[in-house]
Amino acid sequence: MKPSAPLRRGGKLALLSTSLQGSPADYPKAIRRLEEKGIVLLSQDPPGRNFGPFSAPDKDRARAFSGALGNPDFDGILSIRGGYGAIRLLEHLENDSWPLRRFPAWTGFSDATNLHAFLWKRMNAVTFHGPHLRGMGESEESFTDFWEILSGERGAGSPLTLGETESVRTGTADGTLLGGNLETLAHLAGTPWFPRFDDAILLIEDVDEPMYAIDRAIWQMHHAGAFRRLAGIVLGPFSGRPPRNDDPSDDVADLLQAVLPSRVPILRATRPGHDLPMSTWPMNVHVRLEIPMLGTPALILRESPFQGA
Repeated sequence: MKPSAPLRRGGKLALLSTSLQGSPADYPKAIRRLEEKGIVLLSQDPPGRNFGPFSAPDKDRARAFSGALGNPDFDGILSIRGGYGAIRLLEHLENDSWPLRRFPAWTGFSDATNLHAFLWKRMNAVTFHGPHLRGMGESEESFTDFWEILSGERGAGSPLTLGETESVRTGTADGTLLGGNLETLAHLAGTPWFPRFDDAILLIEDVDEPMYAIDRAIWQMHHAGAFRRLAGIVLGPFSGRPPRNDDPSDDVADLLQAVLPSRVPILRATRPGHDLPMSTWPMNVHVRLEIPMLGTPALILRESPFQGA
């Protein structure tokens, strides 16, 4: 299921604390940039007092998210901030059904990977891996990339923003773009919401995780069969790693190559992750990954992420 239409002037964007509680008022630059594009912003967090670090109890947060998904007035939904807590919504969302006449563009990253995976698995939905309000406010480049993708300025045939790249394994692959935060994906292994990665171009990235935790997450994904039929992989930043004397390696690519089939091309890119500026990528769409021996790597959209476009 694809979003009904790109985000255009006059469109309505729901703001939600799907992970830790956040206030739109804390990100005035992001709010101003969206409003300058003519976007109507509507906070959809449940009213009342907070529930620990969250905006409301889990059932209420899940109800707010499903309500925004099923609201035909909304053109998009944006996570206010990350952290943790989205995994607590999944069993409550499982009990909901949405009479979806229109599907809004859902954007988030990091802990929001839980909700991306749920929507891919349960609705075959196209979602958007992109910045929260904080990133849009602190980085104009991040906002520009978000807007070019969500407004439909970049469609089929357009390259996605990679930033600086390094070819780890050359090759060309076509597949469905999936992935997000590595630790979050690994924690979904063994649950009903763990995605299938057959013929996927997989994005993985993380922040503030030591190498042993990254290695453990990679092996968890491997034992869950995630890499068995993978088409290609993009390594986003793994920044903020505290070094340890017992690190199994100083390079995430080394850890991956121990479990990946040798045919799988691997690209390292700086923009799809926690670091700023960050790119916005449509997920669960067909893409082509090109990592040549000579020349510039590319990740190219093979289809529009929007209906009828």
